[in-house]
Amino acid sequence: MDSGHMFKLLYSLLLLLFLATPGLADVELAPKGKPPLRLSDIYLSQGLPYIAVDDMLDAVSLRGHWDSVKHVYRIRTARGWAELSPGRQSLKIGKVFFPLKEKPRFIDGRLRVSENFLLSQLSMLIERPVYYRNLNPVRVEQGGDDSTLDRLFSFLLRKKHMVSGPRLRAVAIDAGHGGLDTGVIAADGYKEKQATLDLASDLSKILKMNLGIPIYLSRDDDYELTPEQRIEPVTHEDVDAWLLLHAQGSFSSDAEGVALFVRSPEDKIADNRHDASRRLAEELALSLAEVGIPVVGIFSSPLIQLGQGDLPTVLIELGYLTNPTDLQRLRSPEGQKLLARALYLGLDNFSKKRKKD
Repeated sequence: MDSGHMFKLLYSLLLLLFLATPGLADVELAPKGKPPLRLSDIYLSQGLPYIAVDDMLDAVSLRGHWDSVKHVYRIRTARGWAELSPGRQSLKIGKVFFPLKEKPRFIDGRLRVSENFLLSQLSMLIERPVYYRNLNPVRVEQGGDDSTLDRLFSFLLRKKHMVSGPRLRAVAIDAGHGGLDTGVIAADGYKEKQATLDLASDLSKILKMNLGIPIYLSRDDDYELTPEQRIEPVTHEDVDAWLLLHAQGSFSSDAEGVALFVRSPEDKIADNRHDASRRLAEELALSLAEVGIPVVGIFSSPLIQLGQGDLPTVLIELGYLTNPTDLQRLRSPEGQKLLARALYLGLDNFSKKRKKD
């Protein structure tokens, strides 16, 4: 075998080892407040730990089984059966679908879920917070287009101070999900992607009518977006605020209200007085409460990709599609207009106060 073929063979073997590497990322997992269980049968796929569903359930005292007829993994919970499928990028609980960042995968003969599932969805199944720790964190430096996109994203969010003229020069709005990416699906079939699109349209109209400024939407119809397309609205130099619209679901129909998310603490400007994103979130929360829409709170979350920089940016979970009151508000024209007006007032109040700073 010549040196060229030998190099290709070694490269292929190393690539395979990188894509699915066992036992290099032990984790600890438990319901919060309970002694953690150490899990060692962990596989890394593109730097992301994948944990066997059986092991995950053992760590949190749940039980489940593989249904070979329906080709789903069924998990028994206090509120009924939850289902995972390797071909579906969602968790089904009853008649409601919750989107997953990564699909469950069969690796080495076992169905596995990613670390993101443990951080985001597992607490719903056990109805209490989860303690999770990756004992061997692996940071994978992304190359090519991904790193270019990350650098562009961070650059775009480092905006100049507002200039003279309108209090807000322009606003960017991201209508979450779209196309095959439906987001949360309510029991009656109503989809998160429709709620966010409808509200983006109503909010865009009321902002244009009252402020007379450009509004840049990530999408204006039901289609999927690439990461580049989703951040395209903030490429405009005059954008002074960015709102990302989503809705959510819960294992309990009692969960309700709007939640607002801003950048995690390590991404914030040190002096909170200059934290424009949080101040924008506070104004939005006040305006929502004033029109009678319950607000869960304002949260800083490292799990949500809000980038770095000082562009005022707020991700808004508009309500729970699993709550009858929230669902009715989100799907009715009157409810959508009420939400849109509240968000407009919050933006307007934020811009007036910022202008005085």
